[in-house]
This record gives sequence, C-alpha cells and structure tokens, in this order.
Amino acid sequence: LLVKYKNSVAQTRSLGNIDSNDSPLNTWQSHATSISTISEERHISAVEINATEIDLVWEELMADEDVELVEEDFPMYKTPYNSIQQDSSDSDQTSHLRHKDRHLKQQQNRTLMESQQYGIAQIQASAVWALTKKYPNKYPNTPVKVCIIDTGYDGSHEDLPTVGVTGTNTGYGDALQDGDGHGTHVAGVIGAVGNNGRGIVGVNPDPTKFSFHIAKALNDDGVGTASSVLKGIQGCISSGAKIISMSLGGGPKSAIFQELYKEAYDKDVLVFAAAGNVGVMQDDYPATYPLVVSVGAVDKNGNRADFSNWNDQLELMGPGVDIYSTFPGSGYGMLSGTSMATPYVAGVAALVWGYFPQCSNQQMRNVLAKTAKSLTTNGSDCNRKTGFGLVQAKEAFDLLDKYGCAAGGEDFSPPSAGGVGGCGQPLADTTKLTPTNTVSVSSGASSSNGCKRLFLKLLTDDYAYETSWELKRVDNGKLLNNGPPGNRKFADKTEYNGPASGCLDPGTYEFAIKDIYGDGITAPGFYSITLDGRTLARNSNFGTKEITSFTIDSSQNIIIEPRQPDWISLLYEGFSNGFGKFNDGGADAIHVDRKFGRNGMVMIKEGTTNYHQASVFSNNIPLNDRDFTKFKVVFSFYANSMEMNDRFCLDYSANGASARSRAKCWRSGGDFENGDWNDNVEWVFQPTANAVNSIRIRFRGFSAENFNRVFIDEIRLFGQTELT
Repeated sequence: LLVKYKNSVAQTRSLGNIDSNDSPLNTWQSHATSISTISEERHISAVEINATEIDLVWEELMADEDVELVEEDFPMYKTPYNSIQQDSSDSDQTSHLRHKDRHLKQQQNRTLMESQQYGIAQIQASAVWALTKKYPNKYPNTPVKVCIIDTGYDGSHEDLPTVGVTGTNTGYGDALQDGDGHGTHVAGVIGAVGNNGRGIVGVNPDPTKFSFHIAKALNDDGVGTASSVLKGIQGCISSGAKIISMSLGGGPKSAIFQELYKEAYDKDVLVFAAAGNVGVMQDDYPATYPLVVSVGAVDKNGNRADFSNWNDQLELMGPGVDIYSTFPGSGYGMLSGTSMATPYVAGVAALVWGYFPQCSNQQMRNVLAKTAKSLTTNGSDCNRKTGFGLVQAKEAFDLLDKYGCAAGGEDFSPPSAGGVGGCGQPLADTTKLTPTNTVSVSSGASSSNGCKRLFLKLLTDDYAYETSWELKRVDNGKLLNNGPPGNRKFADKTEYNGPASGCLDPGTYEFAIKDIYGDGITAPGFYSITLDGRTLARNSNFGTKEITSFTIDSSQNIIIEPRQPDWISLLYEGFSNGFGKFNDGGADAIHVDRKFGRNGMVMIKEGTTNYHQASVFSNNIPLNDRDFTKFKVVFSFYANSMEMNDRFCLDYSANGASARSRAKCWRSGGDFENGDWNDNVEWVFQPTANAVNSIRIRFRGFSAENFNRVFIDEIRLFGQTELT
C-alpha cells in the first residue's frame, strides 16, 4: 500500500522503531512485513502486508490520525507489455510489438550510413535542424533536460549520448543499464546521435543541445509499481528536467499521483505519457490526467493506428508503427505502440523549447497543440480519437518565432490551473496577436537583410527569483516581451541564452532588468543584451533596476542612448535611536534627540585642537565582491555660529585602511550660511584603490570656538559600478 502521512514526523516510522511504549502492537504496524520511505518531502511510505489482511490494515490505516491517504501500490507496465497482456492473439501482438534482432550486434546496416526514419520527416524535425543550422546566431540554443521513466538506458550504446547522462535508481538497479530494451528504444527516438555514420537519427540529434536523465522505474521485464514510478518522477523533478517522457501505464486514478503531477506542472515541467494500445475508448493512467499530455500513435501514412487508445484527454499524435530505434548491446530493433509515439512528441517539445526557453510549459504545450496537423475528416480542429493531431515541429517553431511566447497564451496562477488537457486545452487566439517577427524567417530573414533581433544572455545567482526583465517600445508603451513569463521564476545558477524579441521595426525601445532585493545579480552571474551582434549592455551590479534605451532608425542603424548605472544603497542612518550605524570620535560629537523638528541628529563642534573628538564615523561596510568604483554621500546639515571659513569635512577609507582620504570640505560663508537646513547635499568620490572590498566614511569639524557646531542628519551612502 501507499501511505501518505499528514506530517513529516509520521513518515519516519519503520518496523525497527515501533515498540510497546510508542503504540499498541495490535495497530496496522503489527501487520506490516515492511515499511519503506518513498518520499520524505511528500511524507509517502510503501507498506507491505499480507494479501489476506489488506481490508483490516486498510481500515486501521484510515483510522490512524497521522495518515492522510491510503492507496494501492498498483503494478505499472511498459505500454506494449500492457497491450499484449490484454490482447493475446498472435496477430495483434505482432502489430502492437515488433522487435527485430534485439541483441544482434552486427546488423547489416549498422556500419553503413545512418538512416533517418519516416517519423523524422513526418513531424518536421529535419526542417528545424536545417533552419537553425543556417542561422546559428539568430537561433541560439539553451539545452533542455529530458527525463525518461522506463526500463533503463544502455549507457554504452554506440548511437546514444554518453556524456552528461544522469540517473535515478528507484530500486531496480543502475538506471544506465537496460535488461529489457524498451527504455533504450525510447531514448533513441528522442536523441540518437546524428552525423556519426551509425544507426539512426533521433529527433534531437545534437547531444550538446539537450541532456538525458533516466529513471529506471520498470524492471528488466518491463514491470514496476506505483511507488517506483513515483520515485522516478521525483528524480526527474529534482534533476531539473523540463520534459518527462513516460511510455508506461497501469492502475486506477490516484490522488497521490495527481498531487505530484501538479507539483511538476507548477515547477514548469511538461509531462507526456502514452495513451495505451488496446484500440478502444478507455481511461489509461497516467495519460488521462489533465496535467499530462496524452499521446496517441499514427502510421507512416499519417493514419491513426488501430491499436491507439482514445478518450476526452487525448491531445497529440506521434509516429508509432514500425519504429526502428536503438536497443541494448549497440543493437537496433523495431517496436510499435503509443510507447513509441510518446518520445516523438516529447522529443519535439525538447527540440523547439531549446530555442524558446523563455516560454512556460503551458505555452509550449499550447503551441504544440495549436500547430498540430489535424487528422479529422470533417475539418474540426480536435476530437477524441486523434486530439489536435500530429505534432509538427517546424510549424510550432515558426509560430513562436512570429508571435513569441504569446502564441501559447497567458500563464495561469498557479500554472497547473491552465492544464485542462485534451480538446479543452485553452489555446491562444493568434488572430488577435501582433507579430514580433516582422520578417518571415522561412524567406531567409537575418541581420543582413534588415532583421534586428535582441538577444539576452542571463546567468542567474543563488536568488534567481529576484530577477526579471522586460522589453517595451517607447513610442506606444507596448510591452513586447518579458521574462520569466507569467508567474514563473528563473532557476538558480542557470544560464539562459536566447532571443528576447522577434525582428524589431524602426523605433525606440527600452530593455529593463530588475532585481527586487536591490543588489543586482551576484557575480559570477550577469546579464548581457546584444542587437545585430553588438553588445548594448552587460552588467551584474545594477542595483534595483537598469534600463538600456536604443533606437533603430529608418536606415536600420542602431543608436544607443547614453545611460548611467544605478546607485546602489549601502547605508542609511537617520539617528532616531542614538548613533545607529555610526560611532562618535569623542566628547565633541553628541547625539541630539528631536531638535529643529527632526527625529534625531548628531552634532559636531570645535575640532581645531582635537579634530578626532569632533567626528562621527561609520562602521566598515563590506561590499561583498561587488565591483564598485564610485561612491556618493547624501546628507542634510544645519550650521550654528560657524565663523567665516570655519568648515566641516567628509573623508573616507577603503579596505579597512587606518589612513583616510579627504573627499570634500564645506566652508561657512561660501558653501553654506548659518541658520538654514541644507537638505540632500550630495558628494561623489572615487577611491584610487584597484579593488574596493570595503568602505568607511567620516564627518569631522574644524572650528576654533566651542559654540561653533554643525548638526548632521539623514546620511546615505551609495555605490556605483562602471558600465561594461
């Protein structure tokens, strides 16, 4: 059984820590043969019991005040296995699952030129390869991690990626081994290596543009359990995967699974699952969950395969009949089923998403549905037997290239609220959108023929949720793009590299990057924007907000508007409660409470005989590796009885030095008059040190008379870094 506890304490129970002092032995624990933790974070355990006692234990579990939910730990299968079990005729088995030369290592065509299967052209993958290869600078790629939950992966296969492949062991051994072959076959569909003269070509033939995470949730017979698949999904989410491909099924609808799919969706993960292979209308899980994209199969002629299941949640179709792909032992084999269609569709999602990483999972899902090739005979856009139709990579790519992420509609809050599934998925009305790309990509648009496209490169720090950006046109105030879209957040310590706009018309634009905490992006994190190969801005320490303005004139010339980086606040003291962040130098520096209508201030007097006593100085302020080169002090002051040429001065020291450098002196009769408040007085200074790691400021008085004094209030210190 699967048991979900209400709190994190209950989930730690095991048979080894139950005794008579903790709980009566006639409770459900006394009937369990084993208790194992499935998820500490989600408080889920697997409880193994004798079948004859299931009713008794179930009742006792539900009566346990620490237990929230109890479900069966039901079996799950690779989908061809499930279909064979349900249909035992030899002819049907042959059409559902065909495997040629599974472990044959010396196939005749293995050493010949690699073959491109019919599915690649059918889903338009090769058209995307050609376009992005022709314009690599225009279409930079951000690698997408794809997680496969299946029987494993042949990590030594000649035609599969070997670098950067990670795995999750759910209890069935090394994820990078596959004693069945089903998982390796799925992996080949998604990412068999191209241009190596061997085997086949996957939807994503360049292993530098994506990576695999493998969750071995099924054993070497293609059988697993709900608990092993739950562990697999958790492993996918933890690995940072954007896409999960599941060519498996089994069991009833599960509240525990529903909660986990919701978590994945809200973390910007897109999950695909096989619809099943019995050829009837039925609800197979996990494909029927609304937050999972259900995938059916077509043959090489684009017709729905007779074994492909259907229902109200069916969403997309992929090639699934006689699919030739990789098998363990550097072999190759042929399989049919929605198990094969699923990695084709998941592979297209990875292929397209890598070029539009700023889009959310909901937007990517909607674009794939919006651009699918309809397979209906009556002209309708979607139906229960074929969903929106056959996935089309190039059509999806072109729609995003034309309208940006808006082509996928608005994000919901939470994101899972938009995951309806099937024909009910809320697609965008693109007739109401304004193209961001005014020049047709398919016609060969590039910088050389007038297309000016802004590119953003962003490396986040440990607090990526603080960072956001937007691009708008100044003349009409229209927001053209922003990131992260919707209510999502950037991931910590992650590089994003891609277009921030389509082709831009002549006009004036503003790019703004923001940090809600006010400290920019901590190095080595940074952002940079380029237009037509020209870097417009690159910075880390931009404070709360940095705006770059640029104009594209009618002759397609780029004009960058001059700008100054923001001043970043380092210190504020209003002296409402003593000296606060400052210290007094001696008896001639006094805190004054509530005078001149102010809540507090400091007074310095005399200073000729002992100027140190007539001073106030800040604590040493660490700059935390922020490369400040200039500093600005802003303060208010009031002078009383200061004679002509009596003065007070500001000085500073850098990097903890005892010696101070003079910044500025203010003289009576020239810079100020007695009896008036001087508010928001500013002075900027620039230390000579090559690197400033800390800074300290001091005010001190220089006057000969005891009654000569200066009151200082509202001291602020700011830092600024040079633009790079």
